[in-house]
Amino acid sequence: MAKNGHARSGHNSGSLWLTRSYNFVDKDPEIDVFRTAFRKTRIKEADLAVLAGLAPTTVKNMFGGATMWPQHRTYMKIAGAIGCTYELIEAKEINFEKEIPKAREQYKEHKAALERKRRREAAKK
Repeated sequence: MAKNGHARSGHNSGSLWLTRSYNFVDKDPEIDVFRTAFRKTRIKEADLAVLAGLAPTTVKNMFGGATMWPQHRTYMKIAGAIGCTYELIEAKEINFEKEIPKAREQYKEHKAALERKRRREAAKK
């Protein structure tokens, strides 16, 4: 198996280096965190929208699945409306001396894969 987790070397390798810090899904997983916090308040979506200064459809679409990637300010407004803060919390210690060289190597592989893809596409034309 190739380093990128796929059977073929280079397959979907254009996004390999991005997976170091984020697990790609079809929607922002933060929506689920906010939905859970919102449900604990036991208020209506329309009331949350009023408290947050958002359109009711913004809240409905975010929690209903139509909005996949809400803007940061939407999260900030909702957090404030339900009495929470929205901030970065240091969760684990990173060994930068070890991780930076690995990340640089993965980025080089990513750039090389993009260049190979460009060459293949240019050769087809």
